[in-house]
Amino acid sequence: MNCSTVQLVDLPDEMLIEILKKLTNVDVLYSMLGVSQRFDRLARDAIFTHFLDLTTNTTIGERRHSMSKTLLDRFCSFILPQIYNDIRFLALESLSMKRILVACDYPQLHKLKLRSIEPKVFINYLADDSSIVHIFKQITHLEISTIGYYSTESEILLNTNGYGRLFSVCQRLSHLNISGNYFRLNQPVHQYDLPLSICSSSTITDLNIKVRTIDDCLCLLGGRFNQMKTLIIDIKSIEDSILNIDNKTNLPNLTTFFLSSLSPTEEYDNLIVPMLRRMSNIQKLGLYLQVENRPEFIDGTDLYNGILIYMPRIQIFFFNITTIDDYVDKIYWYKNDDIEDTDIIDYNHPDIDCRIDYFTNGCSRCRISSKLFIKSSQLYND
Repeated sequence: MNCSTVQLVDLPDEMLIEILKKLTNVDVLYSMLGVSQRFDRLARDAIFTHFLDLTTNTTIGERRHSMSKTLLDRFCSFILPQIYNDIRFLALESLSMKRILVACDYPQLHKLKLRSIEPKVFINYLADDSSIVHIFKQITHLEISTIGYYSTESEILLNTNGYGRLFSVCQRLSHLNISGNYFRLNQPVHQYDLPLSICSSSTITDLNIKVRTIDDCLCLLGGRFNQMKTLIIDIKSIEDSILNIDNKTNLPNLTTFFLSSLSPTEEYDNLIVPMLRRMSNIQKLGLYLQVENRPEFIDGTDLYNGILIYMPRIQIFFFNITTIDDYVDKIYWYKNDDIEDTDIIDYNHPDIDCRIDYFTNGCSRCRISSKLFIKSSQLYND
């Protein structure tokens, strides 16, 4: 029997594309573009050109970091000028970002992911005379991980100006995800607060953000983003509101709301429940909360009567709520949890877990959660 060797060039296009999909898009373009007409055609496929993560090097599995100079040079001088018209989404980091964005025009670019951007650098990129400010004016989706500083008044002002400039320049922005440091719309020093006219947008529909206080959350829901349909928010600390912010007006546009806070709060009934009752058109709701100093545990009946009956359009509700208190009436400790007897559970909702723990010091803890949320939390913590 004759033995034959099958080489890469002998494989059909469909099989080659499946093999190349195992690599990063950066690897494919760096290795294949310019090799031959056939490989050029395959490398220019939308699978490999629509999204580029230019924060990693070509070694698969290594930690994300800046591109090497050799790789960056080849992309800016040879690769990007050939595929710039096909690029829809770029992930960049601060050291190479400007060089990549000025390498050519990107008429189809509408998504940007920026990692580890310092406020001072970010403000310079958004300046009127910046060579890349036009990019920010055309994007609709922005995910930004900032390195913020809050130790001095000048640093607070720098952060404030950076976000204020962002909302001013990005007039087409519909999706905004700000990760990294907790954002504060109302700084401890009053003169560094973000005025409503600066920190606002009539185009943003989806916002994912970390904020420091419940007042910051209420500000976001107070008319600053009047077209917002989705708000995913992580609040560092939910304490008593110190500002006179409306927490009663209905929020008819909001259809998705996810709230998380790792710090225990005593303001569940005073601030969180009234805020949730404003969301009459909500369809997807997620809650991750730790509640303390409450006379009764939060159970299924409480969730239904306190929140869900005010949300007639809700379709998905996942949650993980822990009540911690050493003042809970012991008679209440031992009552059968009646969550399965309420309307909160039907075939559209995930199964529920409820667990009560008692401690030798007299404290007690009740956790009620949807199994869907438990799985998500485990994946996140891993």
